[in-house]
Amino acid sequence: MDTTQASPLPAPVQQDSSLSQEELVVRHLPVARSLAARYAGRGVEVEDLRQAARVGLVKAARRYDPEQGAFLNYAVPMATGEIRHCFREQARCVRSHGDDELLEQMGEPDPGFERAEARVIVERAIGDLDETDRMILQLRFADGLSQAEIGERLGATQAQISRALARIIRRMRGGLAA
Repeated sequence: MDTTQASPLPAPVQQDSSLSQEELVVRHLPVARSLAARYAGRGVEVEDLRQAARVGLVKAARRYDPEQGAFLNYAVPMATGEIRHCFREQARCVRSHGDDELLEQMGEPDPGFERAEARVIVERAIGDLDETDRMILQLRFADGLSQAEIGERLGATQAQISRALARIIRRMRGGLAA
């Protein structure tokens, strides 16, 4: 067996206390994106919501004290507060000069970041599914089989597979919104 291949599992997460402010923000950008998605479609542009959530992450990273516990326990309420601030300010996100500076120093994410971010979020949601549900998703979306073909392989009807896919996707969306 070749042990030199990369493991499909992510590397163990480094303790928050050993990360720099920038590393904390970059590592938790998918969380900011997910928080912003919860508030999408309510009268504020999604990009404004994402920006507000990122500002919240930056503020949380600046004020974070590892003695207080995990970074996310501090950062999520801070990012959510910034998003809510956007709504209170009638869809105008107000950012301080210092936050803009830190965000500029971090630079723009590379072009593949959104795809990688989406993959992390989807993998997290898939991890909560049972083996059969994961197999149905694999056959439909990775292998490209039709619902009827999946039904033939699993001994189910196309209608049963259709309902199963709808249930699986609903469950995944619910898990992401929680």
